[in-house]
Amino acid sequence: MRNRLLPLLASLPLSLLAACEWHEVEQGRLGRLELIPSDCGRAYCDLDDGIATGGDLSITVRGKDGASAAGLSLVSSAPWIVDVIDLEADGLEPRFRVLGTGAGLADLSVIDGAGYEVDYLPVEVATVADLEVSVVGEGASELVTVGYDSAFEIRVGELTTLDVIGTSRGRDLTGAYEYFAFLDATLAAALEPDSDLARGHLRLRVPQAGDHELTFIAPGGATERIRLSVR
Repeated sequence: MRNRLLPLLASLPLSLLAACEWHEVEQGRLGRLELIPSDCGRAYCDLDDGIATGGDLSITVRGKDGASAAGLSLVSSAPWIVDVIDLEADGLEPRFRVLGTGAGLADLSVIDGAGYEVDYLPVEVATVADLEVSVVGEGASELVTVGYDSAFEIRVGELTTLDVIGTSRGRDLTGAYEYFAFLDATLAAALEPDSDLARGHLRLRVPQAGDHELTFIAPGGATERIRLSVR
């Protein structure tokens, strides 16, 4: 468990953050193609961080120096670790949906119509081992409370953003996955429409003072108990 009090940018709605997205372009090991992750459940996607077990994302295959990647396919050397589950878009830059199925190392290989490997990229899949919590809001502060993994004080009526991030060995894992989330009725009623509990993204205005508890459970069982003290 590690907490983050983030700058104001993190409090922007997801629709605005989408315009600020960046994705780390990965070079194939043979230097012939680029593989670009996207739609990974975060504002930034980086395969170097590792894919979460149970997490899915898109990978676009692009030729270097303007070359076409039409007709190329993406396959996994170990589908029990990472699996290619769908062709989302065909054309000059085909896009594939990839799912982390089990912890380990595997190669994503790009092959041509005859089955020959054009390029490949090693990837790691890891189980979410720890959860981090980031909180943004005017006057938000971190507390230490016995019996909770994270605790924060927030202001009554102030728009506050809370995000839960799955990590492994200190890295923020990429891939969209769902949490089991539990919260009380007061917090549920205070959620803004653009909140997404299953993705660990909450925007809320709590109208009255009080103490509240939230619990998030990631695929694999990592759990975060959070206390929000509204003052």
